[in-house]
Amino acid sequence: MEKYYMEFRKYALLYLVVITTCLIACKKNWLEVKSDKKLTVPISLNDFQGLLDNVSAMNQQFPNLGEVASDGHYVTDISYQNTTKNATSDGYVWSKTVLHNTVTDWNTSYSKILIDNIVLDGLNKLTLTDNADKEQWSNIKGQALFHRARIFFELAQIYSPPYNSSTADRDIGIVLRLSSDIKSVSKRSTVKDTYEQILKDLNEAKNLLPIRPLVLTRGSSSAVDALLARAYLSMEDYDNSFKAADNCLKQYSSLLDYNEVLASANFIGRYNKEVLFHTNFVASFITTNCLVDRNLFDAYLSNDLRKTRFYRQNANNTISFKGAYESLTNQQFNGLSTDEIYLTRSECYARAGKTAEAMKDLNDLMIKRWDKNVPYPTITATSADDALVKILEERKKELILRGVRWMDLRRLNKDPRYAVTLKRTVLGVEYTLEPNSYRYTFPIPDDIIQQTGIQQNPGWP
Repeated sequence: MEKYYMEFRKYALLYLVVITTCLIACKKNWLEVKSDKKLTVPISLNDFQGLLDNVSAMNQQFPNLGEVASDGHYVTDISYQNTTKNATSDGYVWSKTVLHNTVTDWNTSYSKILIDNIVLDGLNKLTLTDNADKEQWSNIKGQALFHRARIFFELAQIYSPPYNSSTADRDIGIVLRLSSDIKSVSKRSTVKDTYEQILKDLNEAKNLLPIRPLVLTRGSSSAVDALLARAYLSMEDYDNSFKAADNCLKQYSSLLDYNEVLASANFIGRYNKEVLFHTNFVASFITTNCLVDRNLFDAYLSNDLRKTRFYRQNANNTISFKGAYESLTNQQFNGLSTDEIYLTRSECYARAGKTAEAMKDLNDLMIKRWDKNVPYPTITATSADDALVKILEERKKELILRGVRWMDLRRLNKDPRYAVTLKRTVLGVEYTLEPNSYRYTFPIPDDIIQQTGIQQNPGWP
């Protein structure tokens, strides 16, 4: 990994060169900029903010292997046959048939982590006297900590097993890079250490960030709470997940009324009022060519606006997804948004036995998805367990292709009431993914193991 980390460091510094070039393009030509070695080293608060504001490096190309492997969508045999066989195609069939080298999910993630660490290490070297600089310093540090926690969490969902409080101190977690020093040895942490670091970064970041950011590609305290709610949910810590979700919605709770979204639109709306933090995940043959399962499409009631805002019925009777909070056709939104947080708080209410509160949160969200010209059929529940079933159903329908389903499958499979067996038939071969299978954790890329000697995940060759 040291090899890759060194390469990533060069890329991160190159980003700063590009940013600086844009700022002084009117004064110097490219050759002069390139020859000024000082420009390759971030030394000021504006330099560090520039690194974090590079959207293509920090907010795009998030891991997508979990979404590739999830249910609710599929690709045709022709699409699968025509794609390059690699970690992504193997992820779709929950197998390992080829060497996994130069895996985008891994490489882009640790590139982001390197940039965060360059910023954090650089901030610690600055001496500040002006109060305005101190405020900016705190904001930038909060952003970097939030970014790093987000990537650590995404990596944990695909490269370490689901969180289990009874085994977390023994289960193998991810590689936690906490420094930009390329000489530091890469080693895998435990799952317990992984989640403790995520929570530590987030709790520190929360006190450094504003409630709402200047732009939605930067972190904020409301986004921190949203990610804390998601992280605690994955850990089955429903009390803390509720507290974080509740804090988030007390700070910012706006929902988008889908009556205001045209049925003919090709996406819901980038940076819309629900977005707390905007990111998207890696384009792959799944995210660009996938079709939606007919059973999922049919689960929406006829006056549920998601049926026309999320989906397009094709001439051959297949269903395509068009409901991303993203305008790029080859990317899918996987950021943080208030609709997810309403569902999270609703679930936590139900798990705490608070049926009425759970249903209120669910209905507050669902009425924004209902045709205003038709009376809204209020969702009711006979018990907290009944409420939980309804909430989880809506969670799957609301967060389709948002990078959340894989996390949900992993955590819900531990409860026999909600465990599912996934099946796919590809080119005449049936593939099956059983609940709690070791294949819910993806194999570490082969080139990374060769380079670093870190341990492969159990079950994989």
